[in-house]
Amino acid sequence: MIESTLQDALQTYPAVDPAEFAGKLKGQVAIVTGTSAGTGIDIAKALANAGAKVACVARRDVKPLVEYIKSKGGEAIAISEDVAVKGAAQRIVAKVESELGTVNILINNAGISRLSPVAEEPEDMDIWWRVHEVNVYAPVMLTRAVLPAMLKRGSGYIISVSSSVLYMTLPCMSAYSSSKAAITKFHEALAIELRDTGVYSFSTTPGVVKTELGASENALNKGAMEDPNMKAFMAGRGKYQGQDADVLANAIVAMTVDDSFKSLNGKFINASKDLTAVMEEARKEGAGRIGAEDMYAVRMHQL
Repeated sequence: MIESTLQDALQTYPAVDPAEFAGKLKGQVAIVTGTSAGTGIDIAKALANAGAKVACVARRDVKPLVEYIKSKGGEAIAISEDVAVKGAAQRIVAKVESELGTVNILINNAGISRLSPVAEEPEDMDIWWRVHEVNVYAPVMLTRAVLPAMLKRGSGYIISVSSSVLYMTLPCMSAYSSSKAAITKFHEALAIELRDTGVYSFSTTPGVVKTELGASENALNKGAMEDPNMKAFMAGRGKYQGQDADVLANAIVAMTVDDSFKSLNGKFINASKDLTAVMEEARKEGAGRIGAEDMYAVRMHQL
């Protein structure tokens, strides 16, 4: 497998070097959700560095990020919205179209987690379902909101930040892991619908980076810390050498600029690895082994 030969990308490497893509997105309009912290900030900055006009979306204040982008000669606006609220997607897209223009790139980065045994969740399961509202419902609604204009224009990129939990079976993470599996599978199906339209769909993972994902309100069920499954999970957490947050950001820019990625439409792209070999394989007819073996897709092994 190509994946087994890839090196961990702890820092930006030549194939996704932002210097290679500076100005390549000039005139493009991008929406990035979850830009108040972590990877969202880096993604917005990277897109702006490549020349895109960026709509920074978050529940919290993102004006400092917008001012930073402007100070570097870029163009950006701040949008304060809870992406999971009904009608938010339509309001966001309408504001962006009014102030920046038609959307070329949508980055669904906003995400929340929940660490809790299912049996220890409140009976209404509201917190559990909130994870799906932010991680699945919101990206799907935003995708639906930007698609008509993209299809009419015949170009566009829709990218959702998924997670490496797809490779794992972990207790106490049923809400998060199932939501990430769902949005990843959504992109696979969407890519088939978008075939030959000029609009491309990807999911991606940043690997292990330091973010506020696990620090947000209700991310941890503190009342279940004595549950055996919770104890086992907490005890089993290792210390990882995480990658720089800008590696994902630079990889996302590459996805929207480097034509190699077009043949990977619908794929789950692991940005925690050096993608040089993947991009080389993708340039081959039919995407080489990636296409022949249907690699980087969600699948269930069967007898």
